[in-house]
Amino acid sequence: MSAMQDDCAPHHKKLKVEAYATIIPDRRPPVKCHAGIGLAKLAVAYQSWGGARGGEIYRRTEAGWELLYRVESGTPSSELPWKESQ
Repeated sequence: MSAMQDDCAPHHKKLKVEAYATIIPDRRPPVKCHAGIGLAKLAVAYQSWGGARGGEIYRRTEAGWELLYRVESGTPSSELPWKESQ
């Protein structure tokens, strides 16, 4: 089991069928689980003044965790990867 899976494991029973997790290095704790993709996107894209907070979004699959998005700190909201794919 990976370190991220270990960090998220205690929270899995609270999640719906599709679980998402974010890693945001400057947040404490850096790893959090989310019930939906919208909440995970909000966590990474949160902007106080200088662009997105930054971090990674993962989706739980049968094979483990799959990286969906990586957002660099300071990314403008118009350049978020999920907006570019729409």
